[in-house]
Amino acid sequence: MDRNAVVEYLLDNDLSEVEELSYDDKEVVALRFYYDFDDDEISAAEAYADDESEEERESEKWSNEFFIPYLSELAIDTVGQIIEDLMEDLDLEAQFTSYEIDAEEPDYTEFIAIFYPKNKDVEIEEVLEKLNL
Repeated sequence: MDRNAVVEYLLDNDLSEVEELSYDDKEVVALRFYYDFDDDEISAAEAYADDESEEERESEKWSNEFFIPYLSELAIDTVGQIIEDLMEDLDLEAQFTSYEIDAEEPDYTEFIAIFYPKNKDVEIEEVLEKLNL
C-alpha cells in the first residue's frame, strides 16, 4: 500500500493536518486528520439552529442540540464520501471515527481513520485501543 498516496488523497480533498500514527501492523495505515468548516458551512449550521430551535442563539441548548449536531453530521457525511472515493480509487478498505466538536471552537472536527488491504480483518476499535486513543 502506498501510504503517501493515501495522505495525498486526503490532503487533495481539503482535509488538513494529516498525520500518520505509529501502529505496529505495517499493512495498516492509521491517520489523524481534521475537517475544517468553511464560513458557508458555519452560516448554514447557524441558520438551521435558528430555524429549528426556539432557544437564544449560542445558548447551550441551541449549540448542543442543533448547531453542533448539524456540523457533526455534515463533517461525517463529507469525510465519509471522501473515504469512500479513496477506497474505490486506491482499491483499499477503510474505517473511520470522529471526535466530538468542541463547542468553544466549532470551526473544525478531528477524525481518525485506518486504511488497509482488501480482505484483511481489522477493527478500528482494536487499533484505537492499541494506540491508546
